[in-house]
Amino acid sequence: MSKKGFIGARIDKDIINSIDDTAKEDNIDKTTALINLIRIGRKQYLLEKYLKLYREGRCSIDRAAEKAEITVSEMMEEAVKAGIRSSETTEEYKRGLKLLEHS
Repeated sequence: MSKKGFIGARIDKDIINSIDDTAKEDNIDKTTALINLIRIGRKQYLLEKYLKLYREGRCSIDRAAEKAEITVSEMMEEAVKAGIRSSETTEEYKRGLKLLEHS
């Protein structure tokens, strides 16, 4: 049984051109190009969304990483790149590491 579906959408010409360009550049069909671009866009969307929530103090770094589907260390790197400073003290961080070691 196929796990594929169909979706019809009206798309601006510039986006269609981007899909066409990607297909040509990667020597793939347009459907595959569109799927790849959507996956990349979704990953970036999640990263930006959860970095924002972390910056606002509305979620923890580990929750942000989980939701963005990356590791905690990757999320920490992204937070640093985004200029986000942690409010967590060194002692709180060390306690968290100890808890991880014992789990």
